Amino acid sequence: MKITVPFLLILAVAIQACHIDIEEPAPVIVYADERDYFTGVFNVEEYSETFDVHNYYTIDVVKAAGYPGMVYLRNFYGAGVMVLAEVEGVHLYIPHQEINGFEIEGEGIINDHRLDLYYTVHDHLAAYDFIDYCSSTAWR
Repeated sequence: MKITVPFLLILAVAIQACHIDIEEPAPVIVYADERDYFTGVFNVEEYSETFDVHNYYTIDVVKAAGYPGMVYLRNFYGAGVMVLAEVEGVHLYIPHQEINGFEIEGEGIINDHRLDLYYTVHDHLAAYDFIDYCSSTAWR
């Protein structure tokens, strides 16, 4: 078989016309420590179902040193108390705990810069004993 110059020219043009683009998927952000997703200062809008009122304050979420998978929520309930919570993925669990006359427990979920929390606060220090059922949305 005899290969001619025009054939080689056509073959070269055809090879150059073939272009393959390889797109790599966007990188997935993986935190070495899941708590990093929760840490920071949040502006909170809290709704009390018990009293049908909205309260506004800030909380600071920090890693609990010496407690892997745990964070502290400082100024929780706008009452200056520091609550210990467990982080599992995007979920936050506040186990039952008694702090400064408050019994607190609840849970939450984070989505980007928004933290939604649902919890109860049993206030033993108030003039009358009550349980406050709350939900809050916090943004950083």
